[in-house]
Amino acid sequence: MFKLVYVPTDAARLQILKAFYEKLPVVEGEESAFTEEQLLKIGKYYSIFEKMKAYEDFLSKEQEKQDKEYNDLFAKARIFVNHYFVTMQMAIDRGELPAATANFYGLTYPFTIPSVENGEELLQVADSLFTSDSMRVGTGGKYFANPSIGAVKVWVEKFKEAWEKKTNKFNVKRAEVEGIDGIRQETDKLINEIYSYFEAEYQDLDFDEQKGLFAGLGMTIELCEPVNEENPEPVKPFHEEELSEDKKENKSNGGNTGINQLKFDLFFPES
Repeated sequence: MFKLVYVPTDAARLQILKAFYEKLPVVEGEESAFTEEQLLKIGKYYSIFEKMKAYEDFLSKEQEKQDKEYNDLFAKARIFVNHYFVTMQMAIDRGELPAATANFYGLTYPFTIPSVENGEELLQVADSLFTSDSMRVGTGGKYFANPSIGAVKVWVEKFKEAWEKKTNKFNVKRAEVEGIDGIRQETDKLINEIYSYFEAEYQDLDFDEQKGLFAGLGMTIELCEPVNEENPEPVKPFHEEELSEDKKENKSNGGNTGINQLKFDLFFPES
């Protein structure tokens, strides 16, 4: 006895729908077991899950691009801020600046270069640096070079733009297909119907043959223990889980699907 190994995720649904959709011309021509509505649903839901995957792939690439830009600008801005303090300390070491110069920045010579580990710390240190440097120059202090405060500000501003983009909550919301919970439920039901049909079709074949044929439909089957005749319990075709991946994602988003919705036509043409 065997059962379908099926964890209800969008990736699994797409895999099965895609495999079966590609066989539709053959199945539709040879068999009448599937209704016209079922065949329409297969094509319709396949299209929806394929678009969802394409959109998720796009978001993933955009996120990867955004993360790289953020990390590159963080590294660059941190170097400029760090080097500004290094330049000041070296000038004091050489006697070109008085040791009291460090006091403008809340430091006491000899001082440790402020440590910056993340974006928030970088912006805080940079903001304090710019304010302190402006006060020092305002009292007649000399401008530093290599790097200049202007160059430091340019790179910090570039990083700040990337930081605001990354931390913008509205920017990172995932789009949700309108009515997707119902589509997922209908798709799981449809997959069960497809599985049940081919389970009966392949029942006279040995397990390895059936396994190969189901694989061609995007499905995986595994052997399971036979039903206990004294306490019979029907073998369910799906692996049950406390909470599917889709429901976890929806729950983590607070169940709010009102923002950034993808809308697909869910109506089927009348026959």
